[in-house]
Amino acid sequence: MPISDIGSYVSVMDEFLAHWEDVNTDLGGAAATDLKLQGNYTRAMFLADRNAIDAAITGLVGLENTREIGAQNRDTAKQALVGRMNQFRAILRALLPGTSYAGAAPLVPPFSSAESKFLNPFDDMANLWSKINADTIPGFTGPLLIGAYTLALFQTDLAAMRAAFSTVTVAENDERIAREQRDALLPLARERIVQYRSMVEGLLGPTDPLTLSLPSLTPAPGSTPSAVALTGSWNAGLGQAVFNWTASTAATLAGYELRMSPGSTYDASSATVIGNIPPGTTTFSTFEGLTAPGDVASFKLFVQLTTGNEAGSNTVTITRP
Repeated sequence: MPISDIGSYVSVMDEFLAHWEDVNTDLGGAAATDLKLQGNYTRAMFLADRNAIDAAITGLVGLENTREIGAQNRDTAKQALVGRMNQFRAILRALLPGTSYAGAAPLVPPFSSAESKFLNPFDDMANLWSKINADTIPGFTGPLLIGAYTLALFQTDLAAMRAAFSTVTVAENDERIAREQRDALLPLARERIVQYRSMVEGLLGPTDPLTLSLPSLTPAPGSTPSAVALTGSWNAGLGQAVFNWTASTAATLAGYELRMSPGSTYDASSATVIGNIPPGTTTFSTFEGLTAPGDVASFKLFVQLTTGNEAGSNTVTITRP
């Protein structure tokens, strides 16, 4: 199979490792006669590079999960604080109508606001609450409470909210660095594969069975399928994004692969496969990348042929309400 995406590198390298072993056997099966590439690069070194790529891909999955869990915890805390601000505003209207305090109540920020814009109104709320507790207000006896919920409890929750934002920021940075480290390994492996294919043909000749059986690096020319048109939207009833597409008419259709990239722009380097879909299916639903309100993710559907060729659809970006 040819390289089609980042996830296919390991399986393609496995094919070349198996082929390299056969070539070494054909050349005599001794270290002195083994096929070596530029810089005395051996099959064992290629195996080590394969393992490094596999570890980088696997490790990135763990970092993505850490970020997603952190984002979900952050958004749960955000929802709780928004509820407290709504209560705070209602109590000010009920207990302190006509005062400057009721008019000074901060507005609830949009849920998807950036960290500073989201937290600033809650800092205002804490400051206003403190002033109310310290002031002498006719007809009101402090401290102001939201049921049994005190200013001190709110300040604790606000500090936890800040820590939750920081946790997500750290996780995002860790993921970005790990992705860059993974991506730096890929062109080096690809270059070694190109060298290997050329070396085998040079040593054994173009008609040798081992040359003719060289694994593919890229899909065969002239057989790229037509892309399909993808549509999608958030379905509140299902709590998932639902996608639909036109059926591919490719004669050698192997199936479809739905890939997701976090954010409003599809980025192949950060995209992950979230669905392998058999021929005959033209719909798919998922909440991957959309676990909490305000989450944004971009999706592409790839038509894949039995030859390894593929074509990606238009990008569909979905924001969870």
